[in-house]
Amino acid sequence: MTNDEYISAVKRNSNRLYLIALSYLQNHYDAEDVMQDTLLKLWKTNKVFNDNEHIDKWLTVTCVHKCKDHFRLPFVKHSVSLDEAKELYTFDTDVDFDVFRAVATLPPKERLAVHLFYYEDMKIDDIAKATNTKSSTVKSRLHRARLQLKSILGDEWINE
Repeated sequence: MTNDEYISAVKRNSNRLYLIALSYLQNHYDAEDVMQDTLLKLWKTNKVFNDNEHIDKWLTVTCVHKCKDHFRLPFVKHSVSLDEAKELYTFDTDVDFDVFRAVATLPPKERLAVHLFYYEDMKIDDIAKATNTKSSTVKSRLHRARLQLKSILGDEWINE
């Protein structure tokens, strides 16, 4: 990978990777660390990529794996202020923020599935590969998350 290709990948993916990590870890500093580790792994890899889409998918999978690895660390703290997270996203309406707040209350696996599916527009099979689970598991997590969101938000939650 050339310097220009790497710089292009970083510019294209930094914000997206950070938001994936923040969604999963719910801590600004940990999300920054995971994003940085993911980008460093890209720099060090000898893998040959076919195109930008291949790089982007590889970065997403790597980021998810690094988030999972982070929970294995003995000193992990799991918290982020909702106001801090609110500043990172732009919300068109108060309903959008209410949905974001409700998603933040979900268990980590369901929260990650929702984030990747709705915010990153990933397909279920791609989420399964990124999280090293079966497609049926991703579907179950999304189903449980939708039920939980519906109970929290009532009619404000649109299921599809």
